[in-house]
Amino acid sequence: MSELESVALIASKTPQPGIFLEGFQHIYFLEYKLTSEDDSAVKRAIAEGLMADKVEVVVSFGKTAWQRLQPRWTPATLEPFTTINGEQGHRAPSTQTDVFFWLQGHDIGEVFDQAVQIQTAMQPVAKLMLEERGFDYHHEMDLIGFEDGSANPKTDQLKHDAAVIPKGQPGEGGSLVLSQKWVHNLPKWNQVPVHAQEKVVGRTKDENVELEGDAMPDDSHISRTDLKVDGVAMKIYRRSAPFGGVKKNGLLFLAFGCELIRFSSQLESMYGLTEDKKIDQLLNFSTAVSGSYWFAPAQEDLVEVLQ
Repeated sequence: MSELESVALIASKTPQPGIFLEGFQHIYFLEYKLTSEDDSAVKRAIAEGLMADKVEVVVSFGKTAWQRLQPRWTPATLEPFTTINGEQGHRAPSTQTDVFFWLQGHDIGEVFDQAVQIQTAMQPVAKLMLEERGFDYHHEMDLIGFEDGSANPKTDQLKHDAAVIPKGQPGEGGSLVLSQKWVHNLPKWNQVPVHAQEKVVGRTKDENVELEGDAMPDDSHISRTDLKVDGVAMKIYRRSAPFGGVKKNGLLFLAFGCELIRFSSQLESMYGLTEDKKIDQLLNFSTAVSGSYWFAPAQEDLVEVLQ
C-alpha cells in the first residue's frame, strides 16, 4: 500500500484525485461566471464537463457559487479574493468568479478536447472569463529559471496535511484553492546577474539550494513566503505551471491549502502589508493580473452537490 493510499484510508472523505497527481506536461485553466439562474442546468453542465477518461479534471467553486449550489454548509474560512493594494505601488487584483476547472494531461490534443467539452457544456449557463494553457518547462521549472514548488511538503502525508481540510470541519476532505495569473517581465529579469537573481529568490539557481544566514535577504521570495502564524507553519501545496509565448508569458500560480490564512498571510507578507513594510523582490519582475479563492470539494461532496 502506498503512502497516499494510507492517507486516503485515514480521511473520512476523498480529495479529488487530480490535486495530488503530478508529472503532467499540459495544463489548462478555465474560469467561469455563472449566467443561468437554473441550478439544475448549471449542475448538469458541470457534471458533463467532468466526464473525462484520459485527462485529470479538478473543479472548484467560488464562495457565492458554492453557497448557491450547496446552501447547507460552507468551509469555515472560504471567502472571495479581494484586491490587495500593497506597498510601492504593487497590486494583486481580484478577478473572482464562480467555477474553476483545472485540467492536466500528457497529450495536448486530449487536454484541448476536454477543454472544448467543458466549454460546450458550460457555454449555455456561464461566461468564460479566463482561459490559459500551461505547460511543463524543463521538469517543473518557472520561466525565470528556478525550480517551482521547491518548498512543497516532501511526503504524501505532509502534502495532505497542508492541502486538505481536516476531518470534522465543514468541507473535510476538500481543499481551499488560490489561483493567480502572473505575467513575467523576462527581459528585465534576464538582465539581472545570476548572483543577484539568487538573492531575489532566496535559492541558488543551478543547485536549487536555499540560502542561509546572512546570505538570505529578508525581502527574498522565500523569506516573504516561508512563514509561521502563531507557531504554525503556513505550508501550502503548489501546483503552478508556466504559460505563454515569446512576447507575453508568466506563471499560472495554483496552490491548495487547508485554511485560507495559509494563502492570505503569504500574500500580505509579499505585498508589504506587515510591520516591516518590505515587499517580495520578485514583485519587481512579475505582476499578478488575476486572483481568486476557490473550494475544491471532496469527491463525495461533489457528487452530492451535482445531483
